[in-house]
Amino acid sequence: MINRKVLYGYQIRNGALEIVPEEQRAVSMVFTLYNAGASYQAISDALNRQGIPYCLEVPLWNKHKVKRLLENPRYTGKEGYPILVEADIFQAAQGKTAEKNARKQSHGEKPAIARLTPYFRCTCGGKMTRLGGGWQNSGKLYLRCEGCGNTAVMDMEATVNGIVRQFRDHEQPSYTAYTPSAEVMRLDNAINRGLEQPDSPEAVMALILQGAAARYACCPEPSAESEPSDSLTEADWRRFQRAVSHITISQDTEVTLIFTDKKATGKDE
Repeated sequence: MINRKVLYGYQIRNGALEIVPEEQRAVSMVFTLYNAGASYQAISDALNRQGIPYCLEVPLWNKHKVKRLLENPRYTGKEGYPILVEADIFQAAQGKTAEKNARKQSHGEKPAIARLTPYFRCTCGGKMTRLGGGWQNSGKLYLRCEGCGNTAVMDMEATVNGIVRQFRDHEQPSYTAYTPSAEVMRLDNAINRGLEQPDSPEAVMALILQGAAARYACCPEPSAESEPSDSLTEADWRRFQRAVSHITISQDTEVTLIFTDKKATGKDE
């Protein structure tokens, strides 16, 4: 595992850039899954499940790291980097991203935070409203209770993602359970044997990547209109409107969805 001061997939040896084989396989997996329809989040989850590290200091992947990887043209040989991804594969990924962005624009989607703000309530029961002003950090959400006057400053993206996760957790019983195939179990056994006797790390890494692809194949096939797991489609928003009564925000910025069936979810900051 190498420090991520160098673009993922490469290392510097004797003053020259060279490809790291095990990371090359991970990059190939990322592009393959994305071009097959997987979201950034689904890909990062697959990498983390298989124990494929991003770097020594921060080994876990997230959707942002996956997105940056998919958008980086240096993988095709730009700026003196060895070619790690063929140009047609890279362009196919850019086409997928362009299609997704075009769908969002054509739908005229409102920002998620604008849809969620009317649901915000203080623990006193008062309505929480957004504060405006040029002094604000654009990535922060500034709220004040119209009742008691309490204020809250929250990370906007983390707040939205936490709300979406709580909503999806509430709907989880209706989702199709993941069922591993015989191939997944076979590869899991092979991986475990390889880890116990790691005579060939390259072979073990290849098995891990095969296992990730096999696990992904067991998941429901994503539709052309599918969105990342931390965003909501228009159909999701309609269910959200029916299911959610309000969203409580405490003084220490804990967020809790209160549903019309009176069930409260766990809390996300």
